[in-house]
Amino acid sequence: MSTTHNTDLDRRSLLRIAGTGALGATALAVAGPGLSSAHAAARIIPRTQWGFNGWQAGGPPALPTGDITHFVVHYHGATGANVNGPGVPRRIHADHKAADANNSGILYNFVITQDGAIYRARGYEFKSGATKGANDFSIGVQIHIHGSTKPSSAALSSLEWLYRHSHQALDSTQALQITGHGDHKATACPGGPLGQWVDGRGQELHREMAEELGDGGGSQPPPFPGADAFRLGQSHPAVETLDQGLIAKGYTQHHDGDGYQAGTTFSTYTRRNVRDFQQAQGWSGADADGYPGPETWRRLVS
Repeated sequence: MSTTHNTDLDRRSLLRIAGTGALGATALAVAGPGLSSAHAAARIIPRTQWGFNGWQAGGPPALPTGDITHFVVHYHGATGANVNGPGVPRRIHADHKAADANNSGILYNFVITQDGAIYRARGYEFKSGATKGANDFSIGVQIHIHGSTKPSSAALSSLEWLYRHSHQALDSTQALQITGHGDHKATACPGGPLGQWVDGRGQELHREMAEELGDGGGSQPPPFPGADAFRLGQSHPAVETLDQGLIAKGYTQHHDGDGYQAGTTFSTYTRRNVRDFQQAQGWSGADADGYPGPETWRRLVS
């Protein structure tokens, strides 16, 4: 057999054989410079190894893998963040049980700590409970940090590895959309530094995976039409696209009493809903004035 045989494997083939055990690690290790050694070393720690003590309330519902289209990133954002070790998923599991007797337990599919450890929570077996309104079509992954904490390189390497591995585990033929919790609900999660990863490297990673899977290379948001498109009381076709993004992401609190609907006029209701979205990104002042700039536009219409 040629000594160069393994390095000639295409990236999609590697995706199919790369797993959490020795075979997957070996496949990644020989893949060459395109995949880092940190990815090769990544593994998923099963529930039996972090002290999982069972579900309550009958357990979570099964995950319909064919319905999964999104990979949603969260932060912890509360007391006990920025720590490592198996106590992390144990604490989250206990807290989520205590918060609501109807909770089965830990709401995330996976938890990643700053040292790069990946803990299986609900895994690929059970539906996420972490992203209200999106649990039916997503898996939820928590990076165990505060909102202002910069995720470590080890954590981000494991996040990328898990994203790639999820396609093999779910047998996905299309790239999973990478979104933050705040893309589905008015919340500051996943915070500033991690949110920047979602909107930057996360979107690059999605495009890379789309190209590898041959599903068209990923969608690109339409170009920002300019600030003049968003003047109070004025009409512009881009406003309807903006409205569709607000509706898709759930920022529709302000309306004229008949529900928020997409249209071409930039109204006071549009501005207030845009401001809610901007504030949910952790922005303030002129960055959260309700008028979309290029970054607001990109995040809303992606």
